Amino acid sequence: MTKVLWLLTAVASVIAGLVMFVGISKANGAPQEAAVSAMALGIAIIPYVFTRAWEGMASDK
Repeated sequence: MTKVLWLLTAVASVIAGLVMFVGISKANGAPQEAAVSAMALGIAIIPYVFTRAWEGMASDK
């Protein structure tokens, strides 16, 4: 299960990079760039934190 979660984390990182690239290129100002950056970070960080938490719970057994 951990390998699947890490795979999903890697996929989310690629998606976050694409969101960041497209969003920054289409943004019309700093507020839109900041919003896109926050979305991309959320897409990348949330799966990573979930995977690390899963690993932590699995190691406690």
